[in-house]
Amino acid sequence: MVHLADGVLLLAIDRLKGERSERSLFHVLNGKRSATTLQDAFFYDLEPVFGMFPYAKYDYEKLMASLEKRGWLNRSTFTLTGAGQLLASPETVSDLFERLGGEQRDYTTMTWKRLSLFIQTFMSLEHKRTFYPVQADRLAERWVKQIVRSEREWRPLIESFHSELETALESVGDPYATAVVYRFTGAFETGYTYEQIATLLDVDARTARLYFLAGWNALLNELPEDAKLRGFSHGLSRERMTLSARESFDLFTAGRSFSQVQSMRRLRTSTIEDHVVEMAMYIEEFPLDQFVPERLIAEVERLREGDSWALKPIFDQIDELSYFQIRLVFARLKRGETFV
Repeated sequence: MVHLADGVLLLAIDRLKGERSERSLFHVLNGKRSATTLQDAFFYDLEPVFGMFPYAKYDYEKLMASLEKRGWLNRSTFTLTGAGQLLASPETVSDLFERLGGEQRDYTTMTWKRLSLFIQTFMSLEHKRTFYPVQADRLAERWVKQIVRSEREWRPLIESFHSELETALESVGDPYATAVVYRFTGAFETGYTYEQIATLLDVDARTARLYFLAGWNALLNELPEDAKLRGFSHGLSRERMTLSARESFDLFTAGRSFSQVQSMRRLRTSTIEDHVVEMAMYIEEFPLDQFVPERLIAEVERLREGDSWALKPIFDQIDELSYFQIRLVFARLKRGETFV
């Protein structure tokens, strides 16, 4: 049987256009914060699934073998077959893909961990019941302990949380709202597993999980700015740029040169270059001509074939350019700038 979750993974493969490897997608799905993986997610429109499929290597290999065995994937080129493209093409697949929220990095997952653990803790304390934490995450546990110990009038706040959740879930709608609601654990009832939610929604467990991720991401987006629930995201960042790249960016903004930044941070040239590429990918205004001569910027745009983001064909045609410079030009082209 074909499931929606299959289509989402096939769409991720299709977006790589055969220009990246199976290992590249593995790192994107696991949310690896390396420069290469961040660039793959950015250039090939894989941000929504970044970190949303934490596969072990063994399970990922089994998955790839399964897709090939079912006639959907050509592993030698890492491209889809005609049947695979057919399964990746429905609007329902791309709609679910875009809703997953990987572009928000850890913001959505940690907010869920905090809130779900808080509700379980509060309800269990209210009813004087012992419990096994629904989230095995030390940072979330520490955060919830601090909140619960603080002296507050919790009952009005709990009523506000409930009201805000109810309103947001109505906007999110089914099947996403159902997948979110049944994941909550209280004092007497444990949140449903994805298998149980799958039975409710008449889908497979992997699709039920994606409905939950999409639903929770949509719910956070629906909350008004002054919602009390936003307190559960306190201190969390949605920034795509890595912390290290941000530190380099701050030094550049303060007027430091490339060599000064490298010297102050005691990092390799290639690492600072990766930081600069991140800046070109994520910030609104970037001084591209400080890194690449204007005539070569236009030349890269002219030589780029169709919607390809392959570096080597450009590198092979322009002796004066490095891969670093081509990535910079690609980053700005991807952001919609044009130079020809």
